[in-house]
Amino acid sequence: MRLITPAQWLGTACVAHAVAIGTAWWHVSGGLLFSGQPGGRAVALGRLAGLLVGSAVLLQLVLVSRLPGIEPSLGCDRLYRLHRRLGFAIGSLFLGHPALLTFGYARWHHLSLRGQFVEIARDVPHAVPAIGATLVIGTTVALSTPIIRRRLSYEAWHASHLGMYVAVGLASLHQLNGAELSSQPWWARYWVAVHVLVVGCLVVFRAGRPIFRFARHRFRIDKIVSESDDVLSLYLTGRHLDRFAFRPGQYANVAFLWKGLWAPHPFSFSAAPNGRFLRLSIKAVGDFTLRIHELRPGAFVLLEGPLGAFTAATSTHEKYLMVAGGIGITPIRALIESLVDTHRDVVLLYAVKAVKDLVFASELRALTARCHLVLSRWDGPSDGYEQGRVDRLMLERLVPDVRDREVFICGPPPMMMAVIMALQTLGVRASRIHYERFA
Repeated sequence: MRLITPAQWLGTACVAHAVAIGTAWWHVSGGLLFSGQPGGRAVALGRLAGLLVGSAVLLQLVLVSRLPGIEPSLGCDRLYRLHRRLGFAIGSLFLGHPALLTFGYARWHHLSLRGQFVEIARDVPHAVPAIGATLVIGTTVALSTPIIRRRLSYEAWHASHLGMYVAVGLASLHQLNGAELSSQPWWARYWVAVHVLVVGCLVVFRAGRPIFRFARHRFRIDKIVSESDDVLSLYLTGRHLDRFAFRPGQYANVAFLWKGLWAPHPFSFSAAPNGRFLRLSIKAVGDFTLRIHELRPGAFVLLEGPLGAFTAATSTHEKYLMVAGGIGITPIRALIESLVDTHRDVVLLYAVKAVKDLVFASELRALTARCHLVLSRWDGPSDGYEQGRVDRLMLERLVPDVRDREVFICGPPPMMMAVIMALQTLGVRASRIHYERFA
């Protein structure tokens, strides 16, 4: 019997919630659509927009609450795409809700738009906090647009999203005065229960679980090893590491309890579970990671995870192809280690710009005899290296049985897309190609 995944449970809950919303809204406001009352349709649609935006915010909180099974079921790339699209929808609904109500009630009461807006802000309970919430959410959505997001540091972007929790709190006060809640006791009880459930999950799993795991394991840096000019490996030790379960290929959001490095960032585990240490390998590519060298052994570490669905947990194949680009080798290296331990046939294609950019080269060669190191820039002896990029011709030449292999890809998004297209032209089924866009 096929089990229902957590993502399917979530989808079912969303459908049931949509039915509840439609029932509550239609009972109170549906008649306004056909009443002929001036502004009635705008008021009805404005109320519906309010219910939808409140529900969308709750769904956003569920998606970021780290509920067990949700992210491994969806994969971090699909989850973040859904989170991003839903965020822009929330921004539109948050603007549409007050705009429709102001326009509708202005026609209803024969007032100007400005006069009606002032009246709502003055007379409707908790309207001012709701206006503040709208400004906060509008600002956060604007900062998330690609043209602005590219100019922000990760820390600034993260701080702007923390403001969303304040906005949700302000907006929740306003929701208590909604027409649906005041006229339908069943809906009021249901709406409050859903908020308590979602906020409880957020507190328990997003905040409580990392703190509990830190108290249990006391993660700290044991040593720091330089892997290349710009990549450092942090070896973490702690208590009962054999009870910290993660799957090779997964990652964690990591916060270092060190001055200026407390903001959580996602890093993959670069070694399979062994019960002795955890290893995070980090490339210096931004303001935060450029400061990783400031860390010292003994610094405590807070881990939120494990996260991600980039694992071979459900695969039973005997033959694998791993394709890594740049620092994408970190989850791939952990995957190879676990597969080799179970005597699987593994081929690796690891692409970097130059020899100096290689990470774990000796480890990888020791793990699998079929380790192909691919350089896009030729700056030294040719022995032991492939030249060029991982394309259809290289795959066909180095991995002639590629159609029979399960394929895992991790690297820069353009590289991953090019490899996926090459694999498809070689006849590899889509179900055998696994990747996550960690960017």
